[in-house]
Amino acid sequence: MNQRQVAALLAEAVGTFVLVLVVLNVSRYQLPFFTAIGAGVAVATFTGAFGKLSGANFNPAVTLGLFAIRKLTVFRAIGYLAAQAVAAYGAMRLYEYFVGHNLTNTTTPFHMQVFLAEFIGALVFSLGFVAVVVQKAGGMKASLTIGAALFLGILVAGLGSNGLINPAVALGVRSFDWNYFLGPVLGFGVGALVYVYVLDPSTSPLTRMASATAKAPAVKAAPAKKKAAPAKKKTSRK
Repeated sequence: MNQRQVAALLAEAVGTFVLVLVVLNVSRYQLPFFTAIGAGVAVATFTGAFGKLSGANFNPAVTLGLFAIRKLTVFRAIGYLAAQAVAAYGAMRLYEYFVGHNLTNTTTPFHMQVFLAEFIGALVFSLGFVAVVVQKAGGMKASLTIGAALFLGILVAGLGSNGLINPAVALGVRSFDWNYFLGPVLGFGVGALVYVYVLDPSTSPLTRMASATAKAPAVKAAPAKKKAAPAKKKTSRK
């Protein structure tokens, strides 16, 4: 593992750690709107800081979605997932230390309303995130687009759930269950595929393969061998 790979894992861990702490702190006031703002600002800030190091996922749903559209290798995806999970758990423990009590486990059985809310919210978020990745936007544009997309996704998801749309955050707030894992993962994955294959099909892997095939030089047929001219008959002089 080289220095750049270590830096990417640390970036994912730090970004996820701060995001979970922000959500835990703001959610104490039970004002979902401000929780969405806090999460959006945290992600926008660390997208600007760490975007060039790791791509600023900070979310297992994002990592799996980018893997689905071939923007991450399997080894990098596994490393990101591990870093995000460890960071979320560490943030939860630090929060419990600061407030002086343990968080209550709020996991619930599968509930279609919660699942759909998380699915749709993550899909909304994915359209903004994948647009930045595909268009290779950077700097302030990338930070604002991704932060705003997360803010909107959380607001939409909040209609029927706690508005997490991030399995790492769900782990950090002790709400990690099928609703808050499958909903965001499937929602972001579907949104990523829709953007790549429907909204901007010119960037899809299939289109690139077809374009490369069309541009490949045609194999020229070998020139036919010329027939040797018949030998001239020698005429004898009388």
